[in-house]
Amino acid sequence: MKDTVGLAVISYAHLHAPRYTAAIVEHPHARLVAIVGYGENAEVARAEAQRYGVPYCTTLDDLATLSGVDAVYLASEPKDHRHLVAWASEQGWHVLCDKPIATTLTDAAAIVHIAQQAGIKLMVPFNPRYQLPVQRIKSELESGEAGELIAVNALKYGKLPVWAQSPQRAEWFLDPARSGGGGFLDIGIHALDALRWLSNSDPARIYARVGTYIHTGQVAEDLGTLVVEFANGVIGTLSAGWVNPQGFPGWLDIGFEVLTTRRAYHVYSPYHSLSIYTQDRAERRAWWRRDVYGLVDEFVSAIQEDRDPAITGEDGLIALAMAFAAYESSRTGQVVEFKEWLQRQLKPLSSSTRTGETPP
Repeated sequence: MKDTVGLAVISYAHLHAPRYTAAIVEHPHARLVAIVGYGENAEVARAEAQRYGVPYCTTLDDLATLSGVDAVYLASEPKDHRHLVAWASEQGWHVLCDKPIATTLTDAAAIVHIAQQAGIKLMVPFNPRYQLPVQRIKSELESGEAGELIAVNALKYGKLPVWAQSPQRAEWFLDPARSGGGGFLDIGIHALDALRWLSNSDPARIYARVGTYIHTGQVAEDLGTLVVEFANGVIGTLSAGWVNPQGFPGWLDIGFEVLTTRRAYHVYSPYHSLSIYTQDRAERRAWWRRDVYGLVDEFVSAIQEDRDPAITGEDGLIALAMAFAAYESSRTGQVVEFKEWLQRQLKPLSSSTRTGETPP
């Protein structure tokens, strides 16, 4: 088993990049090897490399010349994920790919195939699986202590990414060609995976309404509401999007309500947070993000132990497909029979998932 896993960060386009870089630096069995200024926010990436005292690479070729890289964390625009996973796989490097795994199911299927063929670990970091209250519920469901799961309701509201108080530019989030979708996908995809994870079942049918209701004139949707029936009969609901006003005291508003035959669980906040009040404003801050550290730890451990990570590329593909099925339901006004719909979507991709191939 490797004592230390060498990790490089590729791109600071995603607002998550600083948080994941910090978690890599703090991990006792990880070593930050380099930061690559790929795409947006290269100047921020350069400053972060200087801050942590690691090489800054202006190109992927520069990174390839460095020794000690075992894996990469991809924080690029999702439209670049397929290219970057293919490139990393050619180096034999494992990949922690931020969400969504891709902007299309074509690319998502290709990414999964590429990783499998190369024999690399591929993980998508979905935060709820490593939030302590949600983990507690999952544990009690698995042990039988909670009884049978009946329903899960999730809420994930945030602010527009361009309002982030960060040196990073985030306009690309509002362009579905670069991001894959709008607020429902961006924020909701975490909860879609959580619904599936908690139910321990795959979706059977999905009904949704998704659109731009608040930030009119914006191409990307800002809100979506979904109902999903899982194959085992569990009902999941989700409301998610970029709907919090600028005056909201925190960035995110997250909650889970879980109903079982023995208990009702209410998660009002999955983070350790505190509220700060001044004469002119109120602010809620998360002072510990155990979820990010847990995700990095799982990725590093999977590499060290030569096993599949807890959240696989296939999980990333299914979560993306759930979001796209919600778009389809909203467009048609009909319930989407998920398994049949997904099979139709993936069937023409079976011969086009190799690196560099173009689907029919």
